[in-house]
Amino acid sequence: MKNDRITVALLWSKYDGGVTSVNDLVLGLDKECFDIIFIYLSNHNAENNLIEEAGYKVFYLSNIELLKAFRFSILSKLARILKRHNVDIIHCHAHKPTVYGTIAAMFAGTPVVMAHVHGTDRTAKLRRKLTNFVLFRKINRLLPVAQAVKEDVLKSNWSIHPEKLSVLENSIDYKHFADVSITQKDAKEMLGLPLDAFVFGTVARLVPNKGQIYLIKAFKKVRQVLPSAHVILVGNGRLRNELENEVKKTGLSDSFHFLGLRDDIFQIYKAMDVFVLPSLAEGMPRVLLEAMAAGIPCIGSNVGGIPEVLCDREFGYVIEPRDPTALSEAMLRIAQKPLEERKVLTEKASDRVRQCYSHDTARAKLIKLYESEYVASKAEIQEV
Repeated sequence: MKNDRITVALLWSKYDGGVTSVNDLVLGLDKECFDIIFIYLSNHNAENNLIEEAGYKVFYLSNIELLKAFRFSILSKLARILKRHNVDIIHCHAHKPTVYGTIAAMFAGTPVVMAHVHGTDRTAKLRRKLTNFVLFRKINRLLPVAQAVKEDVLKSNWSIHPEKLSVLENSIDYKHFADVSITQKDAKEMLGLPLDAFVFGTVARLVPNKGQIYLIKAFKKVRQVLPSAHVILVGNGRLRNELENEVKKTGLSDSFHFLGLRDDIFQIYKAMDVFVLPSLAEGMPRVLLEAMAAGIPCIGSNVGGIPEVLCDREFGYVIEPRDPTALSEAMLRIAQKPLEERKVLTEKASDRVRQCYSHDTARAKLIKLYESEYVASKAEIQEV
C-alpha cells in the first residue's frame, strides 16, 4: 500500500451539515490505514464546515449555488485534485457528483470509483437511464442504502451487473440516541407539552414526499378516541404554511406543535410515545433508526427500506402510504397496547438497530468494501 494507507476522496454536491451517515463512518476510520479527503462541487452555505474544522483536507470546486449545466472547469479541478493526492478511491454521493467523479477518475487515473445511491425512483427519465448506462460501466461498486434501493437500481437500469451492487445501510451513532439522561417528563416540559399528553411525533423536512399531510388527516380520527393525543412535527420546508393551514381546518391546532429545525433531536425523541414516518418515498431513513434506538414504538410507510427495518409487527408497524385510515388504526393500535407490550416491542427494535444499523456495524462493512476494491484494483494493474 502507498504509505501504508488507502486514500479515499468523498465527493458531495455541497456541505449539508455535520451529520451524515457516511461522513460519520469515514471520520471514524483508522488514520493509520486511511487518508480521507472531502470534495464538494460547491461551497455554497459551507461557512462552518465541521469536517474542515476537524482538520481534514476539504476542497470546494465552485461557489455556484445550483449547478445546472455541466461545467468543464469543475471537472478539470476535480481531476487535478485526484491526481495530485494520488487518490485510490473516489466515493461519490448522488447523481451529479457521480457524473463528475466518474469522468474525473478516468482523466486522473483514479483506479476505483464507488457511487452511493440514497433513494429509489432516481432513474425515471430516459436521459438519466442513458447516462447511467454509460457511467455504470466505469463504476467499480454501487452502494444502495437498502435492499429495496438495490432492487430499484437493477429494475430501472439497463444491463447492470448485480455483482456490482453491495448494500450499505444507513447507520447512526446508537449510544447518542439510546443513552439519553433526560426523562419524558423533562422533555415534555421543555417543549411545553401537557404532562398527561400522549405524544405522536415525526422528524422530517416539510415536503410532499414525507407525507405529513396524511398524519394530520389520520390524527383527526385518533383524537376522537384519544383526547389526550398531541403531535409534534420537527423540521422545516416549503409545505410548512400549507400544513399549518390544514391543521387549522381540523380545529385541533392546540394539539399540533411545529418545532422547526432543532439540534436537540435526541432529547425531543424522549417526549414521544409513538414515532410516525408517513413517507411516500424513502431510501433508508436515519430518523426511523434514531427513534427505534431511542426506544419509541414506530410506524412507517411501506416504501423504500422502511419495511426491511420494521419487519411489520416485529419491530414496528408498516402501513401503506397515502392511507390516513390505515395510519390512524396503527396509531391507535400502539397507543392502546399495554405498556409492557410496548416495552417489549421497543426493546427488540432498539436492539435491532444496535446490531444491524449502528455506525460500528456499517463501518466494518465499509472498510471491507474499500479494502477489497483497493486490492482488486492493484491486482488488475499488476496483470496489465
